Amino acid sequence: MASQNIAVFGVLTLSLCCFCYGGVVTVDLNGNWTVRDENRGISVTGKVPGNMYTALMESNMIHDPYYRKNDEEYRWISRDDWSYSRTFQVTSEMLGQNTLELVCDGLDTVAVIFINGHVIGQSDNMFVRYIFNIKQAAVVGTNTIKISFKSAVKYAAQQAANGEYVVPPECPVPSYHGDCHANMIRKMQSSFSWDWGPSFPTQGIWKSIYVRSYNHGVISQVTTETILGSDNNWTLKTEVFMDIPDGQNTSGNLEIRLDGTPVTHQEPISLTRDNCSVSISIAIPKTVPIKMWWPNGHGNQTLYKLYTFFTSTNGQEMSGKKIDIGFRTVEVVQDFVSANQSQGRTFYFRINNKPIYFKGSNWIPADVFLDRVTPDYVNELLQAAADVNMNVLRVWGGGVYEMEELYEAADRLGIMIWQDFMFGCAMYPVHESFMDSVASEITYQVRRLKHHPSIVIWSGNNENEKALIQSWYNTDANFTRYKSDYLTLYKGLMAPLVAREDSSRPFILSSPGNGVESLQEGGVATEPWSELYGDIHEYKYLLPFYLDGTYRIPRFSSEYGLQAYPSYETLKKVYAPEDLTYWSDLNDYRQHHPAGNVELMAEISMLFTLPNSTDPNQRFKDSIYLTQITQAVGIKAETEHYRRWQNRLDESGRGNTMGAMYWQLNDIWQAPTWASLEYGGQWKMLHYFARHFFAPLLISPYMDGDDVYVYLVADHIPVVEDRHPDTHRLTFRPDYSTGLGKVRGLGLSGQLHIVMYSWNNSTPLHSWVQQYSLNETSELVFHNNTLDMMKEAGCIQGKNFCFLFFHLGDPGNEPVAWQPLTEYKSVVGLKNSVVQVVDVQQTTTDKQVYNITVTAGSISVFVWLDAHDIRGRFSDNGFLMVTSKKLVQFYASEPTDVSSLRIALTVRSLADVYH
Repeated sequence: MASQNIAVFGVLTLSLCCFCYGGVVTVDLNGNWTVRDENRGISVTGKVPGNMYTALMESNMIHDPYYRKNDEEYRWISRDDWSYSRTFQVTSEMLGQNTLELVCDGLDTVAVIFINGHVIGQSDNMFVRYIFNIKQAAVVGTNTIKISFKSAVKYAAQQAANGEYVVPPECPVPSYHGDCHANMIRKMQSSFSWDWGPSFPTQGIWKSIYVRSYNHGVISQVTTETILGSDNNWTLKTEVFMDIPDGQNTSGNLEIRLDGTPVTHQEPISLTRDNCSVSISIAIPKTVPIKMWWPNGHGNQTLYKLYTFFTSTNGQEMSGKKIDIGFRTVEVVQDFVSANQSQGRTFYFRINNKPIYFKGSNWIPADVFLDRVTPDYVNELLQAAADVNMNVLRVWGGGVYEMEELYEAADRLGIMIWQDFMFGCAMYPVHESFMDSVASEITYQVRRLKHHPSIVIWSGNNENEKALIQSWYNTDANFTRYKSDYLTLYKGLMAPLVAREDSSRPFILSSPGNGVESLQEGGVATEPWSELYGDIHEYKYLLPFYLDGTYRIPRFSSEYGLQAYPSYETLKKVYAPEDLTYWSDLNDYRQHHPAGNVELMAEISMLFTLPNSTDPNQRFKDSIYLTQITQAVGIKAETEHYRRWQNRLDESGRGNTMGAMYWQLNDIWQAPTWASLEYGGQWKMLHYFARHFFAPLLISPYMDGDDVYVYLVADHIPVVEDRHPDTHRLTFRPDYSTGLGKVRGLGLSGQLHIVMYSWNNSTPLHSWVQQYSLNETSELVFHNNTLDMMKEAGCIQGKNFCFLFFHLGDPGNEPVAWQPLTEYKSVVGLKNSVVQVVDVQQTTTDKQVYNITVTAGSISVFVWLDAHDIRGRFSDNGFLMVTSKKLVQFYASEPTDVSSLRIALTVRSLADVYH
């Protein structure tokens, strides 16, 4: 039946209902299905999209899979084969049309599909959209559909057993508590476990599923490229892909409209199933004022709606699609940094012809049960990234190509996406059926995602080149074979396929890798972790993580990190009371990183005295707090190190570091991980620190021996490349041609205040003022010997008694920074200051924002506010108090009131651990 509420750009579909628009009839099959364990005969009602675990949970057949060791207790679920079945209606009108199809946007993963008992197709790839012709199997009236899934664990094991040779790694390390052969199936790799997540290899219908009928053709995908010519005119290249009936020629009129502009295009088209796309380039006149899309912090995120319409020649069938696009250009610049080519090549991004420093993190699946991930939650996590000045996230290659809402949020917020293809930490088979499946996957996903301006690069895999060369999985035992497989998959198949589908973005074979240098070495570099090329992944667990000298000086760091525990409240949801101590069996089980809990204690001991409360539960809470501090301090030190090196080179050519993306943004479950956002979205201390170390204007001090160095980093200003005429060395400097000049309001010139305090007194010992005027985007503005400074300030007891505080004006206004002169465990005089919340007031402008006044009796460091079970975040946290009072705002994510918030709030500082 016809609907009056169908938008002009698409087909409206509702569960159990049939809708017709311009001759295309769609029956939505989302909703309730019967989910059956084919091994045990268990049947429950389950939602689609969904999987067998969430179906069992919703039917109260199992408890929370994340609770305690339920990943072990429920391992039988993934070993059994499950089926999904239901009925649906087909009208005579639908069966009478040329095409009747079942469209499966996502099947997880290996399945046989039946209509009325007839096999109509199979699936073996979670990342592919499957379309099956069901006309011969369907009948008018009631039809049955059954999708019989095979255990992913059993299937992967069979694929490995049937292979001609071992494709490593066969199994994860024991501490992952995972399943084997994840690389043998095209499925979310981390669903077999990772060092930050559990093993729950799902089966089910994880995306929408529907039946449709039509006579002529349906627009399936629309891709775009925005091309800026040398004359600064834009060309919009649009490719429209259509699903065409078998054996049919489809003719009609195609119309393209760019909303909000006079740009429109119409032309007749004639397509077949084998020739089912049309590419149209539209030159946009200079009279049309196109506004560009910019990354967060660099300009507006202007988006345009692009409408495409197809009308069949007889006018009886119409199809349409709407996408949001942005006009922007992107390139990865990999030029030699100097005339001495042995000093390597740059690796940085130009967006709209401007060099952009990449500040961000890495994204993993937000839940192992993907149907539990809501668009609202995805928006919350991406908003949290934007709120701390991030402009990029890497969608990591062991998860999934994410839901549309993630990329839409990234488009809207200016969060650039570094998009990995889903190959991570493994070698992969290259037999014909696997390669055919991968080719379908890459083609579908590039076409699905290409129109998003936020996506700025495609990357073939996560860490596989490095794993191959360093023999992480004993690849040396058959290196020639594994290298050949690697090149066959990424260089032979993926690179040309991506180039064919998308000429508007760069593609790299691997991350980390040496970029173009890897290609010049045949596709596999001798040292794909070089500081002089491409990007690196950097982890420094058992070295002094808080010292600048610990870290290398790469061109780009796309992964680096330290672990920390999530909050006590988050763990309490999945721990039993007896588990809530640091050395409990469950807490050890939850730590998937080998020897991770010992490592965390070692990191704490480098900077602090270990917690010593006689109450094991309190000692656990103190340990959690200290792991969050060490994580925040370490990632701050490393990030600022990278930002300081953005516009200079050392004598060996290291430097021009133009990207810092720490591992990782979000969590998949409640456990110790590298994330800055806990499972559920609560901010760890690291995330609060990120707002400062990714700030547009940064004061960045560090110690080298007894000397202190202070840099100002101001990458919020326009930046240009500057190559020295004699040395040919490339640096980055402010672009004063914009007319901004050295404007005090932009922070390009002014006064840096350096203040020395003793730890036991909030009255400054001494202060210095340094004039600065920035000529570089990162510039040393102060350097002195701290022993001389202590002598001048009267800090005669030693470095353990004093610290430095930095600000640019009012010490209560950002940016500010502080620098201890020694490790905190050696600090003398840090009193057990009474830090307390003295006032909570609701703001008059926003009822979900509360002003909180915190007071401290003396110097207090790592002051931590917690609202516990009231969801929300603070304007600042983990901060230093050198004054007796500080105003902090709380942004509530759910309804609350002053009284409830006041009761829930707690505050602590470092001194509380040792009182």
